[in-house]
Amino acid sequence: MSEEIRGTRETRVPGDAGEPRGVTRWRRSVLLALPAGAAVAGMASAMVQGALAANLSLTSVPFTLSSRTVAAPSGIGAVMHTVDAGGPKGAAEVGIAQAGLDGLCVHATQAVNLPVIGSLGTWSLNISSPAAATPLTPDQLAAGEGLQARKLVLDAQALKASKATLNASDTTPNVIGAAADGAGIKGTGINDGTAGQFGLDATGGRTTIESLKADANGATIAGAITLPNLAIGIAHGDTSC
Repeated sequence: MSEEIRGTRETRVPGDAGEPRGVTRWRRSVLLALPAGAAVAGMASAMVQGALAANLSLTSVPFTLSSRTVAAPSGIGAVMHTVDAGGPKGAAEVGIAQAGLDGLCVHATQAVNLPVIGSLGTWSLNISSPAAATPLTPDQLAAGEGLQARKLVLDAQALKASKATLNASDTTPNVIGAAADGAGIKGTGINDGTAGQFGLDATGGRTTIESLKADANGATIAGAITLPNLAIGIAHGDTSC
C-alpha cells in the first residue's frame, strides 16, 4: 500500500526524529499549548474563588476606578471607614446617590500561581465602558447621558481628581464634620456611618468631579447601572483599560 496519507507522501528527513514532513506534530503542539491553557484555567479558577475581584464588593483585592467626568446631581457624602484588606485599614467611604459618568475603567491585578506549573506572573482584569467621543458636560451627565449608577458607594484608600466642584445653597449648605449617620449622608447610600463620627455632607447641590481616580478596596451599587459598550477582559501583565 502506498505510504500516502490523504494525498500527502511522508518524507523522512535526517535529524527529524523520524517524524514525517507534512503531518501535524500533535505532541509538539500540545506542549506549546500547555502554558496558555494553564493560564486560562488558572484565571478561571481564580475568578471562581473571587481572587480577581470579579465581585467588586470584595475588600481583599485592591483595584482602581477611574472616569473622565462624574456628575452627581444630589451631591456626595463621605465618612471614615475600616476595611479588611489583608488586615484592618482606614478608608474613606464615599457615597453618590445618583452618578452620571463619562466613561468608566475598573482595573485589578492578581498574581496567578498554579500547582506544579508555578507562577504565571501578573494578570489584569479590566471592566470598562468607554468615554464619549465628544466629552459630555456635567449638565448632560446630570440629565441622564453617559453611564448612570444609583447609590454608588466606594471604599477608597485614596480618591483624587483634577478638579471637584461641590455646589450648595444657604438653606442646604455643605457640612464638613457632619454626623456620619446623618440623613444627608444616608441618602447617598452610606448606611453604616457611626453615630458621633466625622462625616462630609455635600448633598446641598450638584457635585462635579473631573478626572476621577480612586484606589479602592470595594464598590457597591445598590441600584441599577447602565454601561454602554461594556467590555470585560483579561490581559497578561499590569495592563489597564
